[in-house]
Amino acid sequence: MSLIWTSYGIIVPIILTIGIFGNMAILIVLSSPVFRGIAYLYLSGLALAHIGVALSWITITIRLGYGMNNNYLPAFYYAHIELVVLNAFSAASVFIMVCLIVDRYIFVFFPARIRTGSTRKNVNSFIVSSFIAGFLVSGPLSVMRILHTEQDGSGITFTLRENVLITQNKLWTMYIWIMQIIVRICPSILFIILNSLVIKRFVQLNRQNRQFHAATDKLRANNAPDTSLLSRNRGYKEEQHLAILTTTMILCFFVTTIPSGLTPILHTNRHPLDLDYQTYRVCSAIVELSNYAVYILIYLICSTEFRRELLRFLQGKCNENTRQDIDQPIGEIEDYSRHGTTVRLTPEHTKLNSPESPTKEGTKMEEEDLQASSDAATFMLENRVIA
Repeated sequence: MSLIWTSYGIIVPIILTIGIFGNMAILIVLSSPVFRGIAYLYLSGLALAHIGVALSWITITIRLGYGMNNNYLPAFYYAHIELVVLNAFSAASVFIMVCLIVDRYIFVFFPARIRTGSTRKNVNSFIVSSFIAGFLVSGPLSVMRILHTEQDGSGITFTLRENVLITQNKLWTMYIWIMQIIVRICPSILFIILNSLVIKRFVQLNRQNRQFHAATDKLRANNAPDTSLLSRNRGYKEEQHLAILTTTMILCFFVTTIPSGLTPILHTNRHPLDLDYQTYRVCSAIVELSNYAVYILIYLICSTEFRRELLRFLQGKCNENTRQDIDQPIGEIEDYSRHGTTVRLTPEHTKLNSPESPTKEGTKMEEEDLQASSDAATFMLENRVIA
């Protein structure tokens, strides 16, 4: 009882508070015009799924930390809806991460693929489909528990019991394995393979960039600026930051889910009164729950722009650069070639702003001639007045 009270009465509420407010901050900051890329839509959907997981854990904390009351509706929710909602949001977060990793792989290895105007709409459809798939996969969990009623002097009391007729069936065991394959095993394999290929690709590009710098530093003057493509490509830098961010998220996913996955192996005899088993079970649940609360720390550590925008929001200066970010200057067009955030100049605008441009030099000469003519006319008028 002391272990349960300490865990579900103190530690878990702190983690849930950090998770809810942290993911709400992520949603608010990622809705800023600064984060307009396709990947940030997936990250916003991921934060929404994490908020759902944290909210669904509130009822579990109340039930385990403070007990069940004698009302039928809360007891019905605990028996038939609680596990469905929790596992649905958890599965949706995994599916959204799969979509994000696949998207990163496609646009790193196939950069010539053009994003169209309907890309954002398709991403929103993928996010909604992830939530729907999560609820479909978790639907059978509604029959895992049954309500047991007891009549005593104070009235009717409800207790939760395992539905043995369902859980001891071979079809139920098959369903659990299929759900684990869909939600845990296959996504884990995709995370390892695709993210490893993306990281390997960026390592190769960085190696080529260093070789290019080593060759050009000998030929470039000391004060000459660096004009290499990778050093001027904002899309490359942003993709590199996203690769670091997703890699950190995947590592946290593995670290926090391994303890709960090892429970059947380490504790074959799972007796409810076994203190070692209950301690390991509670600790593994807390570690797995912390995965949904630690993302705000990942963003703060890995993203400078996120820290800057969060600071602006906390200081009440969120709307200072809104007009500048939303309204595109004349002569700029949106580039959907990779991540949907790069703004590049049109050829005409580039020529007009080039220092070596003859058009710009001609414009300066015309302005100087016009100024000289104006000065001459003013001098003549002054002489006439004196005469």
